[in-house]
Amino acid sequence: MKLWRRSDGRLIRTFTGDIGGIQGIAFSPDGQFLASASETVPGYHDGAVKVWNVSTGMIVQRLAYDSGFGWCVAYSPDGLTLAAGINSNVYVYRLSDGALLHTFAHSDYVLGVDFSPDGSILASGSEDKTVKLWQLSTGTLLRTLIGHTSFVDSVAFSPDGQTLASASFDTTVRVWRVSDGTAIKTLTGHTESVLSVAFSPAGDFLASASTDSTVKLWQTSNWNLTRTITDPEGGYLQGVAYQPDGQAVATAPIGGHPKLFQVSDGKLLTTYGHHTGDVMGVAFSHDNNLFASGAADTLVKLWQIADGKDIRTLIGHLDVVNSISFSPDNLTVATSSGSPSPDTRDATIRFWRVSDGTQLLLLPGHGGGTFSIAYSPDGQSLVSGGGDNLVKIWRTSDGLLLRTLTGHTFAVKSVAYSPDGTIIASGGGGEEIRLWKASDGTLLRTLPTENTSSLAFSPDGQTLVSGEESYGQNVRLWRVSDGTLLQTINADPFGFIQAVAFSPDGSSFLSASGYTFKISQWRVSDGTLLVSYTRETGWGPFPTLPVAFSPDGALFGYGRSDATVAMARNRFPAP
Repeated sequence: MKLWRRSDGRLIRTFTGDIGGIQGIAFSPDGQFLASASETVPGYHDGAVKVWNVSTGMIVQRLAYDSGFGWCVAYSPDGLTLAAGINSNVYVYRLSDGALLHTFAHSDYVLGVDFSPDGSILASGSEDKTVKLWQLSTGTLLRTLIGHTSFVDSVAFSPDGQTLASASFDTTVRVWRVSDGTAIKTLTGHTESVLSVAFSPAGDFLASASTDSTVKLWQTSNWNLTRTITDPEGGYLQGVAYQPDGQAVATAPIGGHPKLFQVSDGKLLTTYGHHTGDVMGVAFSHDNNLFASGAADTLVKLWQIADGKDIRTLIGHLDVVNSISFSPDNLTVATSSGSPSPDTRDATIRFWRVSDGTQLLLLPGHGGGTFSIAYSPDGQSLVSGGGDNLVKIWRTSDGLLLRTLTGHTFAVKSVAYSPDGTIIASGGGGEEIRLWKASDGTLLRTLPTENTSSLAFSPDGQTLVSGEESYGQNVRLWRVSDGTLLQTINADPFGFIQAVAFSPDGSSFLSASGYTFKISQWRVSDGTLLVSYTRETGWGPFPTLPVAFSPDGALFGYGRSDATVAMARNRFPAP
């Protein structure tokens, strides 16, 4: 779960610790706690329902340990009880001691629950196509509302408690009178499944969100449609909620960014989040002002380090963005893309003007995807490696291919220039690292290792660190002058190393595991582990965790497979 600041879209906190996918969340009435409903994973005594402390991000209570799917949660108005839809039942818990007060049954998965404003009635919607109203004081079924022709996945009481709205896969919203269960109105207009409904705080409007990428606002006095708001990303909208003052609605899309829209005119006010796919590449500008990220969503974003503001999105790639490199003068940023064969859609290298995002050059890149690029220290050339087993050197002024280096027999996953620009290092799957003379492409030496995923030169150019996609001894330090293996480190015995990076002072380096999502910092002199950062979350088709130090060494930035870009303080900066 992610907590965002509503005013400017900044990420406040990521709640980690749920093993299964999270399907439903709810704030406590006082805003101090969050409840989540998630799938329980066999073999883990985890609990389908959890209560989290908002200020600390810690789990304070676990409920519903039976295996199954937790689909939805809702707090009672007084915050003392919690209702959860798990499998085909509704469970009502007393939060003070976790006691189970009621169990209410449907004949299929329960997808939505809501308390009436006075806390006396609980409504539940189910895949059995019904809505049920339950009397909480007695635990009895008051009535069953029948009319939907497909799954009912969201229910909401009006603020006065007299009306209930239900959303369904049958593309409709139905409005019911609570006192006797009479169907008041069927709202039509969505063209696909309606996944969420919410009343405005004043009760004068009802919002509905659909997989047709729209939110519709209905006036409750006559149930007329007053406005349709369309998600500009075209996402399947699975959630909608009103801002407390009723002036805006928030949407939660599948595979897109949460957004806040102004109710009066449908204007997009804020987009929350970073990328919508795994973050594959990151880089700092050399003047320490900008941080760039590229992701599986084909986008490149430029972030202002001082305040974390997203200042520009570079749009043009048609495939996963794998690597990013700033020119030494910080005026240009180069990016490369391409999924591995046979899924490659765009293997190009693109050059962009940083000031306005204009695309300056487009290079063909490598067959089977361009996986890594790096500017030379003088900015006159760019080296690239890709799925065609080649290393290529390009002139940056006009994109001319200067030289192609052959010899690798597997995809080249990482390339790097030495700080003085005289040596190029390249590595890939299943074979040795190669060191080349940059001026003419002569092979200087090979370093015996396998499945190299990442390479980095020390600031003085005397040492090379390599990360491997292998278990156990998966980070190696090499002396560049003669290829001597200096150290071998078991950086993460349970996870492949996806990225390595030297600190600017050369005293430490980072290793990042894309499988256990752990970043570790090591002292170069003796290989001592200084610290491990283990707050990483998520999983994706391209497990990754790119890392980079800021030029002043005060920060390091990284990308995560939950589409998040993050920045952290370096706990071991240069003295």
